[in-house]
Amino acid sequence: MIEILKIAISPGVLPLTVLLVLMGLFWLVCLLGAVDLDFFTFDGDGGGFDSGDGPGTVSGSNRWLLRHLNGDVVPVSAILSLLLIYQWCAVMLGHYFRPPSDFADIAILYGLGVAPALIFTKFTGILLRPLFVGLQGKEGEAAPIVGRLGRVRSGTCDVRSGQVEVDDPVHPLLINARVTEGAAAISRGSRVQVVSHHTEQDFYFVNLHTENP
Repeated sequence: MIEILKIAISPGVLPLTVLLVLMGLFWLVCLLGAVDLDFFTFDGDGGGFDSGDGPGTVSGSNRWLLRHLNGDVVPVSAILSLLLIYQWCAVMLGHYFRPPSDFADIAILYGLGVAPALIFTKFTGILLRPLFVGLQGKEGEAAPIVGRLGRVRSGTCDVRSGQVEVDDPVHPLLINARVTEGAAAISRGSRVQVVSHHTEQDFYFVNLHTENP
C-alpha cells in the first residue's frame, strides 16, 4: 500500500493523481446534490462538446466520442472520468514495472497509456449503455417523452445538435434533440415541446412552445 502511494505521488504520476482526486470530489458533490450535473455537460456554443454534429474541432471531437466511446448515451462527464481513471492506472503500472529516469520516459509512458485507456473506456461504456438508456428512455418507452415539455439546456438547439431537459415529476430527463429541417434554431432556456423520436440515431425532434415569454 505504501509503495502504491509512493508511485501515486511521484512526479510522473502526481498530475493525474491530483486530477483523480478532483474528479472524485466532483462526483461526491454531485451525489450530494450540491452541483448540477450540467456543470460537466458541454455544448458547441460554449466551446465544448454537444450531442450533435456542429462544425470545427470541437464537433469533430464530439463525433469521435459519439462514434467510439458511447457518448451518444453515456454522459461526457462519465466518459472523461473513465478515461482519466484508466490513464492513471496505465501510468501507475508503467512506473511500477519500469520506473522512468527522465521527462522523456514519463512522456512515453503517458503516450503508451492512451491506447489502453481508450479501449477500456469503450468497453466500460458498452457495459454502462443499458443503464443510461434506461434513464433516458428507449423508443419503446419513448411515448411518455413525446408530447412533453422541457427547456433547451445546450447553447442552441438546431438541425445538427442540441440538448433538452424534459420536465419529469421524479427527476429531469436530459435528451439529445434537434429541430426539424428548415426550422429556426432555438436558444438556451427556451420552452420546447417534444414532437417525435428519431429511432435510428436516437434523438428527439422538438418545436418552440407557446409558453415562452
